[in-house]
Amino acid sequence: MVTRSVFSEYSVIDFIKKRFQQYGNILSPYDDAWGCVVKKKHLVFAGDMLVETTDVPPFMTIRQMGFKSFTISVSDIASKGLSPTYYYLIIGLPRGFGWRRFRELVEGWGEAINLYGGTLMGGDTNESPCVTISVVALSLSNKSPIPRTGGKPGDIVAVTGTFGETYVGFKMMRSLDRLPESLRKRVLRKLCRPVARLREGVALNGVAAACTDSSDGLAVSLYNLIRGTGDGILVERLPVSKGLEEASKILGAPFSQMVFYGGEEFELVAVIPREKWRTAVKRVKHAGGSLIPIGRIIDHKGVWYRRKDGKTVRVLRSGWEHLK
Repeated sequence: MVTRSVFSEYSVIDFIKKRFQQYGNILSPYDDAWGCVVKKKHLVFAGDMLVETTDVPPFMTIRQMGFKSFTISVSDIASKGLSPTYYYLIIGLPRGFGWRRFRELVEGWGEAINLYGGTLMGGDTNESPCVTISVVALSLSNKSPIPRTGGKPGDIVAVTGTFGETYVGFKMMRSLDRLPESLRKRVLRKLCRPVARLREGVALNGVAAACTDSSDGLAVSLYNLIRGTGDGILVERLPVSKGLEEASKILGAPFSQMVFYGGEEFELVAVIPREKWRTAVKRVKHAGGSLIPIGRIIDHKGVWYRRKDGKTVRVLRSGWEHLK
């Protein structure tokens, strides 16, 4: 029987998962990826879709679309602490798309594969009303993937970068010229050419108890880390990007809102046991990244933020959701 819940991305996913049982999955059915063991190796794959009419800002180039279409899938693999081995590419193009634009699209794909590694093995092409790109990234590894949930009270919650630019970009998409030039460039880079934290993710394998990526926003990501557990997360430090004061004034939005409810930052959000914290920091630094502690796992359900005035407030589970 079809439920009467709101028809949205998450309700659709829940309905499909209940209708079709998964077998052999070594990860949670709500994880960023699916995994199994094949001949003593871990096969993990993740897929995502980029749709021109719903996911692409008007100022993004075709080449940037190609690059980002790989980034969004690689980011999920990175959150499992693994590297992509193979890709399967499915594209829909409108009639009359033309060779010039197609070559630019291919350049973007090539740029991404050169950066992230892996081999494009096959795919499918079809006609569609707008540019639609689906990339399935597969990892075949001797290492076990990092689960999305895990850890215990007292463990450290950390991120691989700062937040805020994408919130500004989505809210000011048609008026970015109001921002200072340096901030505008950062916002455009975050929106149009985000880079998956692949090296950082691989470095966290073996030290992180749990990990996810922040593609749907930091608030949603934090809730995903504790889904199905009785634990919670207390955020004690906002990983806010520098130089957002002007944008905060224009939008009338506090930093906490800009940090928690942006989306598509493609940073990793991880749970690190305290006894492994120094090792994790060294590994990520050696990989060329950084690890910023923002809070800890607590034995009180929900996600909470302790403000500078000492008051603790609940962080709502809100973020980007298709169909809603």
